[in-house]
Amino acid sequence: MCTYMLTLTLVVTSLSTPQATSRRAVLLGGSACAGVPAAALARTPGSDDVGEAIQQIRDADAALRRLQREWSTYACIDKEGRACNIDAARKILGGVAPQRGDAAIAVAKETPLYRIDGAFAAVRKFALSADGDSWGGALDVTEFVERGEEVVFALKKVDDSFYGVVFASKGTTQLERLYAEAKQSVDRTVADLDFMLQMLREVQAPGL
Repeated sequence: MCTYMLTLTLVVTSLSTPQATSRRAVLLGGSACAGVPAAALARTPGSDDVGEAIQQIRDADAALRRLQREWSTYACIDKEGRACNIDAARKILGGVAPQRGDAAIAVAKETPLYRIDGAFAAVRKFALSADGDSWGGALDVTEFVERGEEVVFALKKVDDSFYGVVFASKGTTQLERLYAEAKQSVDRTVADLDFMLQMLREVQAPGL
C-alpha cells in the first residue's frame, strides 16, 4: 500500500537587516510506496539513467549471489548422467532473452543481469561528464570500467558453460568440469560486483 506524504519546505530569504526575514512555504506533493519490488525500478535497455543503472547493478549482484548460493540446484546432473534443465540458470544470467522491443524491456525488469553492460556504461557516461565536486567526479572511472568488462566477460563464459553442458557426453567428467569452471567464474564475478558497489559507496553514489 502506498503512503502519500506532503512535504513542507520552508525557504528562508534574508533581507537587508538580520532581524527581517520572510518565509515562503512551498508545498510539494510526493508519494512513497512500501514494498515496491526492485523490478519496478529496472533500467530500460538503452537508458542512461544513472539511478536506474546503480539499482540494476545492486539487483544483479543479489541475483548472482542467489545463483551462487543455490548452485547445486542449477548445476545438476540427472540420473541418466545428463545435465538438468539449463534454462533456469541461463535466465538468471540473461542468456535466454530477446534482444529488442517490449519483450526485452519486460525481461530486463525480471533479469537484472541482462544487459548489465548498459548499466556500467551509464555510470561511466555520468562520471565522465560530472564535475570534480560530485560523486561521479570522484569515481575511479578506469578501474570501474575494467571491472565491468571482466564481469561481462565472465558472465558470458558462465552462460556458454551452461549452454555447452547440453552437448557434453552423458556420464562423463566433462559435465563436472564445465560446471566447475562456471562456478569459478560466478565466484569471481560476485567479488567484482561487490568491489564495484564498494567503489560507488565510497564516493557516496545515490541509492547505496
